[in-house]
Amino acid sequence: MRERLPDRRRAATAALLSVAALSACGDRERSEPPSVASVRFVLPLGGTPGRDWVVNNYVDRGPGSGVRDYQGGRKTYDRHRGTDLDLPNFRWMDRGFPVLAAAAGQVTAVHDGEFDRSVSCGFLGLLKQPNLVELTHAGGTRSLYLHLRRGSVRVSLGQTVAARQPLGEVGSSGCSTAPHLHFEVLSPDGAVVDPFEPNLWTDPPPYEPALTLMDFVVKDGAITGEDELKDPPANAARISPAGTLGIGLSLAGGSPGDRIHVRLEGAAQPELVAEIQDEPPHSYWFWNLPAPRHRGTRRITIHAGGRLLARHELR
Repeated sequence: MRERLPDRRRAATAALLSVAALSACGDRERSEPPSVASVRFVLPLGGTPGRDWVVNNYVDRGPGSGVRDYQGGRKTYDRHRGTDLDLPNFRWMDRGFPVLAAAAGQVTAVHDGEFDRSVSCGFLGLLKQPNLVELTHAGGTRSLYLHLRRGSVRVSLGQTVAARQPLGEVGSSGCSTAPHLHFEVLSPDGAVVDPFEPNLWTDPPPYEPALTLMDFVVKDGAITGEDELKDPPANAARISPAGTLGIGLSLAGGSPGDRIHVRLEGAAQPELVAEIQDEPPHSYWFWNLPAPRHRGTRRITIHAGGRLLARHELR
């Protein structure tokens, strides 16, 4: 039996804090004056979308308590002020994943030194301060880069930076449930601007990315839950013949009916299937297999659409 973990970050991930009010999300006000439209942004992360990161939440454009992203979908949560770009898990954060200036500007706020391995917000989560950088661009438009890794901020107050210049690294500081970058744009008068509408990107990421494996977990023992998939141990090279085999996936994109196949060569139960039910931008899956179901496994392979995505040898 498979176990699917819904991506609860749609409702809880990273409450975002403006520099003007670091401890509150604030009211959802928008204006897009001409000075904002003149700013064009490159992506604030390098790497490959769908492999190294995926957009998990967009700006909430729904009125009142309604939830609506720029395409009319629900890839956001109530009063979300920015764009969340998720890494697969903390393994990527620990390697040092650079956050880049989305446009040339001047550093007008920095904060560093906060704990950077949060997996929940808790009751007082909105009071947790994130590590951050704020840039002010030509015309007064501002961009914010939140939840940075502790000790990673590479710029100083008043410094002038170029587009794509490293500012820091992705982390999970402040009110955050997993490693990600919250990218927020403010107009000169302080209103939230959705960079997807109007499109302010030079090369916008896809709204409906194809189903992709970002990372996988192989554990000698049971996977205890979603938090362990966010911060997994190193993949096991050997599984106890009498123990439990835990297998987990961090997936990006996909449409209802898309499938990922996990094959266990030599096992009594040779295949596991993860089938996408809705359109989660980032989802976690895991299985815990008792000894009779995994005994004899020599190799684990992961496939989608007839393509081999990953393999893991066991001894």
